Amino acid sequence: MYAVENLGDNIAACSEIPNLQYAEFSKDLRFELESGKRFGPIKIAFKTFGKLNSEKNNVILIFPTLTATPQVAGEKIKGKEFPGWWKDIVGEGKAIDTKKFFVICTDHFGGCYGSTGPGSRNPDTGKPYGMKFPPFFLKDVIKCVWELLQQQKIEKLHSVIGGSLGGLLALEFVALHKNAAKNAIILGASHKISAQSIALNHIARQAIMLDPAWKNGNYYGKEFPEKGLSIARQIGHISYLNPGILEQKFGREEVGKFKHFVSLSMQYQVESYLNHQGEKFCKRFDPNTYIYLSKAIDSFDIEKEFGSVQNAFAGTKTVFTSIAISSDVLFPAKDSEEMNSLLQKAGAKSELYIVESEKGHDAIFLENEEIGKMIRKTLSN
Repeated sequence: MYAVENLGDNIAACSEIPNLQYAEFSKDLRFELESGKRFGPIKIAFKTFGKLNSEKNNVILIFPTLTATPQVAGEKIKGKEFPGWWKDIVGEGKAIDTKKFFVICTDHFGGCYGSTGPGSRNPDTGKPYGMKFPPFFLKDVIKCVWELLQQQKIEKLHSVIGGSLGGLLALEFVALHKNAAKNAIILGASHKISAQSIALNHIARQAIMLDPAWKNGNYYGKEFPEKGLSIARQIGHISYLNPGILEQKFGREEVGKFKHFVSLSMQYQVESYLNHQGEKFCKRFDPNTYIYLSKAIDSFDIEKEFGSVQNAFAGTKTVFTSIAISSDVLFPAKDSEEMNSLLQKAGAKSELYIVESEKGHDAIFLENEEIGKMIRKTLSN
């Protein structure tokens, strides 16, 4: 049996997301991707929490992680609970106070929680796009979100916030719209992706694509490539944790009846735990979305895109707050330190906090008390 305590995956998405809103555009194919391809129609799903004030200066835009939904805050609707993946941070009286701020959280372009993605219907064929969906960059994700903001007639943000992939998007947002956000809070992210992260993403994609049920992305309405997606999730999940906590929580503990015997299928609790995470993930995520978004992540490099970090952020009035985790192996604290230094050299006001935690990358969504204090301090300025 798997370990009862979830070390990671506390950002698990709901199977049901109430009150989704949509921004729709490019029915005339006016939207041009960074690749030069014109694409449409496009629909971006999002949720809002709190109220927009008359000056429209209390907006906080939150970008989710790779697999999180727009359900960033918890809600109770008609007696039913909808847990938010950052419910301890976002809500009334919390660090991101929805009595004070109007929070917008979007699903990514290419996603599978309501936005146009590989699983959406291709108007030319009447079938899901699958691998005919166009490849895209994180810059394209931001361009879609900007369209959403324009439809809402929002020109300025109090803050843009994100962790992991969300942090990369927050950086890209500020680089493209230098004076649109008063604050940028970046958690567990940096200005470029490491070779190790690219390697892990590559293996995860291969796991999906080598599943016989994947069928070059044409599995919709057919057998689901569950084995491949499960393995991909397990590969990613290991990178979210730190080796020390795996050893502490599981060590070499064996599973019940397999003690003192060799089992080729599953013998150790850590194996059971990872299998459980993979199985759970398959109930809520699209394999093709995983392929497309992970590839977009791999392409992220502020230095390559703009020539340098200094070029990207020169002249910005946005105040940066970076939050790194001491035990993060996916985005090590040293990368955040380098980014903080480069931002300061660019003339930006930038501050770095390092959270001492053994929980690895996932600590950005687990160390809520300490991180909440840092966010509250930034938002009060």
